[in-house]
Amino acid sequence: MSPLLKFAAPLCTALAFCAYYAIGQQPSELHRASSDEASVLMRAKLSSSQKVVEGLMSGDFAMIRKGGEDLQKICDSSQWHQRDDQVVSHYRGELRRSAIKLMTLAAEENLDGAAYTYMHTMTTCINCHQYSRDVLRIADRSIQSPQVVPIPVTEQENAARQPRSIYR
Repeated sequence: MSPLLKFAAPLCTALAFCAYYAIGQQPSELHRASSDEASVLMRAKLSSSQKVVEGLMSGDFAMIRKGGEDLQKICDSSQWHQRDDQVVSHYRGELRRSAIKLMTLAAEENLDGAAYTYMHTMTTCINCHQYSRDVLRIADRSIQSPQVVPIPVTEQENAARQPRSIYR
């Protein structure tokens, strides 16, 4: 067994177990989320990545290729383009390139390359979800918040914003 597989096999197994455990712990939330189109796409992405993991574990290159094809179709889906943020677009493009690379490496029967590409794919997914959860959600809240006020740039603007005493 190559040194890469000694490292990749436990990592992929741990990632698959964590995903399975998280899904098993939140059935009511997942049921509610399944009506949302984005959630359906994300669940399809998870299913595709599980095919890749299974293919990597069993050495089934056809399954790795099928998982890569499914990931590419998800990336090309017009439903995923609804929120057109530059950073999310970058991650979507990166995921698409990784999916194509997975298909190529599966055709070449390069298990080590496919394992490295899968790990890069998971890193891309994690980074995108972290951005979506931590950055986009905070940005959305600030737009809706009436307490956000612009910072004064000049002394005149600052003086205009100072509360004045009202004499009666």
